[in-house]
Amino acid sequence: MLTFALRRAVLGIFVLFAVSVLVFVAFRFIPGDIVDQQLSEAGAVTPELVAQKRAEMGLDKPLLVQFTEWGRGVIQGDLGNSLWTGRPVLDQIRSALVPTLQLSMLGIIIGAVLGIGSGVASALWTGTPADVALRMASTVFLAIPQLWMGLMTLTGLAAIGYYIPIPYRPLMSDPLTNLQQIIFPALALSLGVAAALSRMTRSAMLEVTGADFIRAARARGVSPGDVYMRHGLKNAMIPVLTLLGTQFSNLLSGTVIIEQIFNIPGLGNLLFEAVANRDYPTVQAAVLTYGLLTIVVNLLVDLSYGLVDPRIREARS
Repeated sequence: MLTFALRRAVLGIFVLFAVSVLVFVAFRFIPGDIVDQQLSEAGAVTPELVAQKRAEMGLDKPLLVQFTEWGRGVIQGDLGNSLWTGRPVLDQIRSALVPTLQLSMLGIIIGAVLGIGSGVASALWTGTPADVALRMASTVFLAIPQLWMGLMTLTGLAAIGYYIPIPYRPLMSDPLTNLQQIIFPALALSLGVAAALSRMTRSAMLEVTGADFIRAARARGVSPGDVYMRHGLKNAMIPVLTLLGTQFSNLLSGTVIIEQIFNIPGLGNLLFEAVANRDYPTVQAAVLTYGLLTIVVNLLVDLSYGLVDPRIREARS
């Protein structure tokens, strides 16, 4: 198991390197840079002034030199300073990471509870009106973009006279207000996750419940509840866990939009503003953090297979 984890961790480092190169190169090909952004509203901008500003920010160096210097800093734990605010990027990432993690974890928990629960119920009630209603609901929520879901959630709350308190309050300083600010964005993020998990859980449960060992359990007089929960659900969890890891990655990407809509000062909000301002070091660090979170979550999902299925645990040992 340890060898497997180390092998996946090394592979994750190569993936992060590839992502860093792609983001670095792709962002440099976008027309305009932060100097254009800062001087766009100033009058009488001379080419000499633009060249001086680019030299001060190190943007006049060859791309390979810029990437090498940035990569060396990352290895040493220095993500550089923001070209827009002048603050250390590491401090910005550290302060923005907590709200995003809190939002993502709450969203994936709500999505997993709703999705797996409705998937099991739908498999139990196959062919009934309740099964049809659950499948229709999952199809609808799967088709709705997170942007639209966030806007409709905010509009719906305003329509019933409920307004999310502002400004943002950290969890440790004001837990109740923080929960009021996080719960609805997390719900908006979770419904798409729940829809995908519900469909996968229903399909996996129907496949497993037709297996020989389920019929044998029924023949031994095991109660229907135990058949589904102890034997059926446990053996149906492998594809559900795989989808859960994929959905967490999608949920992380959705935080970029949801944090903007609900004014949460998280990593997505930071990335959105950094892209708008052409703040290269912040964009690269934020994308790298998103990539690292995705790799860690998928590694945890891969490791959890061994806990669910002893055959996988034995094969890896």
